[in-house]
Amino acid sequence: MRRVFLLGAAVAVALFDVMPLFLVLKQAFTPERESLAWPPAWLPGRVTLANFRSAAAVVDLLPALGRSAGVAAFTVVVTLALAVPAALATRRSARADRALDGVLVLVRVLPSIALAVPLAVLFVHAGLYNHPAGLGLVAAHALVTLPLGYLVARGGIRAVPRDVEDAARLDGASAARVLRHVTLPLARPALGAAALLVFLVSWDEFAYALLLQVTNRPLPPLLYYFTAFGHPGLASAVAALMLVPALVIVLVLEPSLRGGVLSGSAR
Repeated sequence: MRRVFLLGAAVAVALFDVMPLFLVLKQAFTPERESLAWPPAWLPGRVTLANFRSAAAVVDLLPALGRSAGVAAFTVVVTLALAVPAALATRRSARADRALDGVLVLVRVLPSIALAVPLAVLFVHAGLYNHPAGLGLVAAHALVTLPLGYLVARGGIRAVPRDVEDAARLDGASAARVLRHVTLPLARPALGAAALLVFLVSWDEFAYALLLQVTNRPLPPLLYYFTAFGHPGLASAVAALMLVPALVIVLVLEPSLRGGVLSGSAR
């Protein structure tokens, strides 16, 4: 009886989680009038790409898609370039570790709107506001993703056995060679997970994308505008595009989650 109850609860939770995804995909691939019909139909009457074509005709959908991907990829590079040295530097210093934790938590809990206004002023003077390639958006996203990237990278680097590094040093390896050939390769699963998570956070980030990119929009503001102006089919088409990398990343990360690769990030 207990097994049946647990199985039923698991199925119920799975259906509850999958239902929004199903509805988004249904609205994306069916005519928009079906999204507004009452009573609503659970199954699509006709499958079509009309919503994607209409969205591309109204806005620059492909440039927005490329801009979102470029910003997210560049954010990964900037975040890991800062997070990995910070994780290495605080590995042997508990005081520096606590101080950096405090700073990162403070930055993360500040509302995006509170940081967007001063950032906009700085970016205007630096020529980064509404940048065609979204360079200002990369800097803003790095503020959001750096705490996450640092925590996951720190967990992976601290999981590297010190004995292995010490053995490499005894064999005559320099500190740089130990880092390059021992520490970073052994921490690679955690660093890869950090990169994927940072990409996903940047890909989905909305507030800075809305406030710092007035015309050169990535995907999230387009989704907002289609929803605000009452076009659920077009909004669902944009949402379906945004779901693709998210689902891929979740599938890639699933073995890491089961294997406990991210467990160190909770420290």
